[in-house]
Amino acid sequence: MPISPPVPSAALPSVSIKMKLPRRLLIGLSGGADSMALCHLLRQQEGLDLCAVHVNHGLRGEASDADEAFVRDICQRWQLPLLVYRAQPPEHPGEDWARQARYGFYRQAMEERQAEAIALAHHRDDQAETLLLHLLRGAGLTGLSAMAADSEVLGVRVVRPLLDYSRQELRDILTQANIPWREDASNQDPRYLRNALRHQLLPLMEQLAPGATQRMAATASLLREDDAALTLSAQAFLQQHGGNSFLPLNALRRLPAGLANRVLRLWWLQYAGGASAQRGLTHQQTSALSALVNAPAGSQCNLPGDCHGYCGWTHLHLLGKPLCLSPVTYQVTDGAANPGDGRHQQALSRALLEECTLRTREPGDWIRPFGQRGHQSLQDYFVNKRVDAPFRDHVPLLCRGSEVLLVSGVGAGDVPPFNTTTDQVMLRWLGEMPWAQE
Repeated sequence: MPISPPVPSAALPSVSIKMKLPRRLLIGLSGGADSMALCHLLRQQEGLDLCAVHVNHGLRGEASDADEAFVRDICQRWQLPLLVYRAQPPEHPGEDWARQARYGFYRQAMEERQAEAIALAHHRDDQAETLLLHLLRGAGLTGLSAMAADSEVLGVRVVRPLLDYSRQELRDILTQANIPWREDASNQDPRYLRNALRHQLLPLMEQLAPGATQRMAATASLLREDDAALTLSAQAFLQQHGGNSFLPLNALRRLPAGLANRVLRLWWLQYAGGASAQRGLTHQQTSALSALVNAPAGSQCNLPGDCHGYCGWTHLHLLGKPLCLSPVTYQVTDGAANPGDGRHQQALSRALLEECTLRTREPGDWIRPFGQRGHQSLQDYFVNKRVDAPFRDHVPLLCRGSEVLLVSGVGAGDVPPFNTTTDQVMLRWLGEMPWAQE
């Protein structure tokens, strides 16, 4: 049933929304004290277009339905628009299912209302609990940073305006304003780790070191600043060195281990995208990918989404199954002022070009490398040029019969010497060529 405790003798706590909020805003409203306090405070803000969102997970039977009825009644009295979603629990629901379902409905609500973000009522005590929870699970710096005031979670922009205030301060606000709320009995169940931290460990820590909760929340804030700085460094590295699916091994080897791992996790997120990237790489998966940086060429590791990491001769690659590569084409322009480098562009006579075809390798292909005597099989040429094995069937070739004249991004075969007296054209390879990065 709704809870409305007696009014305390203490003065009304000074709680206000200080962060700048987007105008079109959803409010995650469960009916509990924290979300009711958030809703109450947001309604006092000017210029906001608000809509509450309530998710009935259906996990507590009549109690879940009573929470929904309570929220509907409150929103009707407050004349606050409300979207209600009802989930269908699986046979064995868990916390992860509930979270995924909740954020799925949040995404739907964002589209329906054309909202810019959803406000959630996490507070300072939640922040301390999250830090401890992640610490016990062996999290790194990002996990120990706990929750950001403004972030993206599972494709939803989430703002948390109450992180500076305690649970008790929010309840005092509701009591002074005579606003009821609902209590979820499952929040008292110590079988859930977060509940055990809240009701057993944190009170003991406060007893041993008064103010511990506030200091832990402050620590999370400091760690978040360091985390943001490292993320900027990782992004700068990727902008300087990264292709979509490859990174230079020598550059990775020069990085400190902590920054290298962050680069690899961010690189994976950018590569995977969508549902595959929602959870990111685990510590074990990151370690496996990191180990490839100093592994022999040809080493690989499995990654989520039916992908794998592959250590080439000079680059670390992310490869899907089947291999997905951007198309490589060539451009021909009239005239040539120089012979080109043989790898990315090459001057040819127009007559020779017209004799050639563009294709990938076939059995019996051979090449006479430019400037060398004799010829060799294309397979041997690929090995000598350290073209990584997964790409050899995908490298575009300019061929005259079985003779290979140009290997995109790699080198030239027996092309005639540059001659300005003939009708020359310049052929340029266009596209990403991860098999031949410098």
